[in-house]
This record gives sequence, C-alpha cells and structure tokens, in this order.
Amino acid sequence: MTRPAVSIRPATAADLDVVVALRLALLREHGTNAVYGRLRDDAPARARRLFGTQLASTAEVTFLAERDGETVGIARCMESTGSPLLDPPRYGYLGSVYVVPDARRAGVMRALLAAGEAWCARRGLGELRLHSTADHAGSNAAWDALGFTVIEHLRIRPIGGR
Repeated sequence: MTRPAVSIRPATAADLDVVVALRLALLREHGTNAVYGRLRDDAPARARRLFGTQLASTAEVTFLAERDGETVGIARCMESTGSPLLDPPRYGYLGSVYVVPDARRAGVMRALLAAGEAWCARRGLGELRLHSTADHAGSNAAWDALGFTVIEHLRIRPIGGR
C-alpha cells in the first residue's frame, strides 16, 4: 500500500494547539533523557506562550508536515548568529523536529528538512545545524542518513549534589 504524499507548510498562529501538542510529544518521547526528561508540570501553559511568540517571529519558521489532512510532523528552523571569530557568521538551525510514530520511515523528516534547507537558502544561509539526543538511536540514525555529522557533545554535571 502506497502512503499519500506529504505536504509541508509554514505554521501560523492558528496552528498553536497542534504546535504545542507535537513539540510536547517530542519532549515526552525523550522522557528518560537527562535534560529533556525534566518536563515541568506547567510546561503546556509555558509552551503556549513561548511557541506563540516563536510563530510570530520573522527570524524563524515552524513547518508542519501534513498527509491526508492530518498533521504528522513538525520542524522549527531559525537563523542563528555564529561566533564573531568563526565562519560562517550566520547559519540555519533546525530544532524541535518530530514525526508522529505511525508516520515515520515514510519521508516526512526528509520533506521537513528540504523545507528548512529551502528557507535557509532564501536567506543566504549556507549551513544547517541541529542538536540531537545522544541516547535515541532511531533519531541519530535518521540524522546520519540525512547527511548530518556529529561535531560536538553536550555534557552535564550536577553541582552540589543536586
């Protein structure tokens, strides 16, 4: 059985509910992660305020992937400023990428990435970066397959027995 095609579009303020739902689903999927597993009790309310502001920004875009009238994925893409000592001075940053489980391995992530790359190219950005969790083999394999290379590691250390 062939799956219907995926379409990608920028999210608007009217999509806030689905943006909140998908981005919180991403955090919940990483519930055992040392950083992302610390979801606050008031995260949904905070998410509405934060993501609403992000949707209104002109320096970033949130893309939604849809198939058969259902939203099956999300990706946030923004323009970032690099270190004044390093090139490039500006680059694209891809974050909060999530594909609902039953839509995975069907090109949704690839379509979201293509939309992000096109957005970056229109802004004159020649590099795309992202962070991914070290402890999720599936997402790491997907990013590897899409041509991303690991270039640094994030480490944490509690202070004072916390």
